[in-house]
Amino acid sequence: MKAMPNLQSRFRDLSIKRKVMLVTITASLVALFAVAGGLYAFQLRNFRHTFQRELQTLAQVMADNCATALAFDDAKTATDVMAPLHVKPEIENAAVLGKDGKTFAAFGGKDECPPPRPGDPAGIVDRGGSWTVVQPIVLDGERIGTFFMDVDYARPRGELQSLYLSVTAAVLGGSLLLVVLLTLRLQDFILRPIRLLAGASEAVASRHDYSVRVPEVSRDELGQLSSAFNQMLARVQEQDKALRFAELKFRSIVEQLPAITYVAELGLLAKWSFVSPQISSLLGYSPEEWLTQGSLWLEAIHPDDRVIAERAEAEAHETGHFLAEYRMLTRTGEIRWFRDQGVLAGTAEGEKQALYGVLMDISEVKAAAAHLADLNRQLVETSRHAGMAEVATGVLHNVGNVLNSVNISAGILLDRLRGSKVPNLAKAAALLTAQNGSLARFLTEDPQGQKLPGYLAKLGEHLIAENTLLLGEADHLGRHIEHIKEVVAMQQSYAKVSGAFETLPLDQLVEDAIAMNYGAFERHGVSVERRFSPAPPARVDRHKVLQILINLIRNAKYALDEVEGPDKKITISIEPAGEHVHIRVADNGIGIPPENLDRIFAHGFTTRKEGHGFGLHSGANAAREIGGTLTVQSDGLGHGATFTLELPAVTEPNQA
Repeated sequence: MKAMPNLQSRFRDLSIKRKVMLVTITASLVALFAVAGGLYAFQLRNFRHTFQRELQTLAQVMADNCATALAFDDAKTATDVMAPLHVKPEIENAAVLGKDGKTFAAFGGKDECPPPRPGDPAGIVDRGGSWTVVQPIVLDGERIGTFFMDVDYARPRGELQSLYLSVTAAVLGGSLLLVVLLTLRLQDFILRPIRLLAGASEAVASRHDYSVRVPEVSRDELGQLSSAFNQMLARVQEQDKALRFAELKFRSIVEQLPAITYVAELGLLAKWSFVSPQISSLLGYSPEEWLTQGSLWLEAIHPDDRVIAERAEAEAHETGHFLAEYRMLTRTGEIRWFRDQGVLAGTAEGEKQALYGVLMDISEVKAAAAHLADLNRQLVETSRHAGMAEVATGVLHNVGNVLNSVNISAGILLDRLRGSKVPNLAKAAALLTAQNGSLARFLTEDPQGQKLPGYLAKLGEHLIAENTLLLGEADHLGRHIEHIKEVVAMQQSYAKVSGAFETLPLDQLVEDAIAMNYGAFERHGVSVERRFSPAPPARVDRHKVLQILINLIRNAKYALDEVEGPDKKITISIEPAGEHVHIRVADNGIGIPPENLDRIFAHGFTTRKEGHGFGLHSGANAAREIGGTLTVQSDGLGHGATFTLELPAVTEPNQA
C-alpha cells in the first residue's frame, strides 16, 4: 500500500516531458495489450470451434468407413481404416465399439479415458484439457456400433499460444518503438507552449516582472491558456501599479494622520507587527523599540484602564470589531486619553489572526467635553434656578393680586372709619352728661334735647349698618390674607421636597397649580375648565411638576391677555395613556405660528417683550429629568395652543 503513494509522488515530481512520454507509452501499451488480448481471445475461441468441427468431421468419416468392416466383423479392416490417425499426434486413442459396447478395433491402445457407452449420443466430452469425441456407427439407418477417440486439446492450444505470444511480442516491441519515436517527434507541439508558460511564470515569480508575455504558438486550448495568461498578466500589471500607488497613498495618509495605526496579535496587543511613525510624537517611543519590546504596550496603559483594554479585545474576538477609550502614559509619564478603534481580520478560511486598529489622541476632546459638561451643568443649574424663579414669580404675582384685594378692602375700612359717626355719639353722650340733675327737663323742654332721642335712634341704625359693612370688609380681608398664607405655605411645602421622587395623584398637583394662579384668573376674567379622567398616579418630583404646570398655566393666561372677548378659557385635562399619564393645558388664546413650534423650547426663545426664554426651556429639561416629555400643538395664530406634559405612570402603586 505504501508503494502506490511513493509512485504517485515520484510521478508528480517528474518533468512534463517525461510525464507526456510515460502517459503516451502507458496508454499505447494498454491499448496494444487490450487489442492483443481481444485478438487472442477471439483467435482461441475461433481455433476451438474450428478444431471441434475438424474432429467431428474426422470422427464421422472414420465411423462411415468402419461401418462395413463392423457389419462384416472385419476387425483388421477397421484397424487399417484408423491407421491414418497417427498423422495427428494430438489423437492419443481411438476405438470402434460393437453394439454390445465391447472394443471391436482400437488405435493407440491407451485406456486413460473410459470408453463411451453404446447409447451415448454423438458429440465431444471435455475432460479438463482432454476431449473424447463420440460418433455413432450407423448402417442402413440402424446404429450398429460407436466410434470414439481421445484427443489432447492442450497440445494444439499450447502451440497456438506460443505462436501468438511470439507474434504479439514482436508487434508490441515494434509498436512501442514506433510510439516512442513518434512521441519524441510530436511532443514538442504540446510541450513548447507549456515551456513558454513555465518560463513566463518563473520570470513573474522570481523577478515580479508583470510585463512579460507568452508568445501564442497555436490556437488550441494551450493557445487559449497562453492568451488568458497574457490577459491575466496585463490585469495583474495594472493592479500592481494601482496597488503600488494605493500603497504610496496609504503610507502618505497613515504618516499624515494625527493618530497611530497598528497591526497587532491578540493577547492584550502584546505583539505588534506594524506601527506608524506617529507613535514617536504621541507616546515618545520609536516604532522599532515599540515593535521589539512587547511589554511597552502593557506598561503604557494606565493601570486603572487595563480592564477597558481587556474588554475591547474580548469584544473584538466576539464581534470582529472594537471601540474603547482609555488613558495611556507617555515616555515622560504624561497621562493622555486615546480612542482605540479597529477590526479583527483573518484568512480566507475565516481564521481570525490580527487586530487592525487606529489609536487616536483625544485628550483635547476629553478636556473640551469636560469643560462643555461643566458649562452644561452650570446652564442646567441656571435654568433650574430660573425655573424656580418662575415659580416664585408666579407665587409673588398671585400674592400681589390678592394683596390688591387686601389693599382695596383696607382702603374701604379706612374710609369708613374716617367717615364714621362714632364721634357724634360721643358728643351726644357728653351733652347728656352735661345735663347732670336736669336730664328730664332737658329732654322735654330744651329744643335741642327734644331732638336728641331721634338723632340717637338714627345714629344707632347708621352705626349698625356701618358695623355690618365693616365686618364684611374685615371678613373679606381675612379671607384674602388666609389665601396669601395658603399660597406661601404651598410654595414652602413644595420647596422642601424638591429633588425627591414620590408617587402622587396628579389631580392634586394640578389643583395646587391652579390655586397659585387663581388671583390672576379672577382679575383677568379667565375661566378654568377641569377635565380629569381616572388615571394612575405618577412617580415624580412634585416641585418640578408644579414648576412646569405653573409655567404652562401662566403662559396660557398671557396668551389669553392678547385676545379680546369675554370667553377666555383654559382647559386642563388629565388622561391615562398606556404606561404614561398626559396632563394637557389648552387655551383659546393667540396661538403659536408654525415657524415657532420647533424652537418654542429652545433656551432663550420668547415672543414676549418682558420674557427671558427660561420658562419653557427649563420646563422641558425638568420633564426629561423626571422621565417625561413636554410637547406643544397649535394650528397657528388665533387658534390657541395645547401643551402636553407626559409623565411615567405607576400602574401598581405597591411598587412605588
